Amino acid sequence: MPEKSSTPSRTKPAEALPDRALAGVEHLVRFTALWGGGAMLFALTGLTVTDVVLRYLFNAPLFGARDAAKLMLLIAVALSVAYSARTGGQVAIEVFSSLMGPRITRWTEVFVRLAALGMLVVLSWRLWISGLNAGRFGEASLAMQIPFKPFYFILSAGMLLYALVLVVEIPLFLRGRPGDRTPPAL
Repeated sequence: MPEKSSTPSRTKPAEALPDRALAGVEHLVRFTALWGGGAMLFALTGLTVTDVVLRYLFNAPLFGARDAAKLMLLIAVALSVAYSARTGGQVAIEVFSSLMGPRITRWTEVFVRLAALGMLVVLSWRLWISGLNAGRFGEASLAMQIPFKPFYFILSAGMLLYALVLVVEIPLFLRGRPGDRTPPAL
């Protein structure tokens, strides 16, 4: 009777690259969302509490708190949208999935991801151009005159990160592994 090897079986070389890419992207989006987006939410909470306390107890609200809060929320969303996409946290309407077989559903998922990938690349490019234009025209927030240029770039990077998630998910669906959409472990 042959003995079982104590070493884990290796993944086929053709499957190893997509799996490593998926693991790397999951780590990147988790880190970005939890540390970047989380830090922004923490700071936004502190700003809001401070503003409310000063407003109602001392009748002295923080000047520009709304400007800062809007931009902090923008950063939190931009840094977290890719993680939400990877973990299945976004709304998905699957009306016809039960009527189609698994093969058609798989190709539909690939097509939808390719279309979304194209849209996100264009969106990211246009956000980058808008950031350049915002810097050139001096677009800024109303009260504090915070320049919008870096925030366009942050949004652009967030959309590119989302596109990267789609790039690593497409091979999963091509190989018939849609179940790999489980949230990454913390």
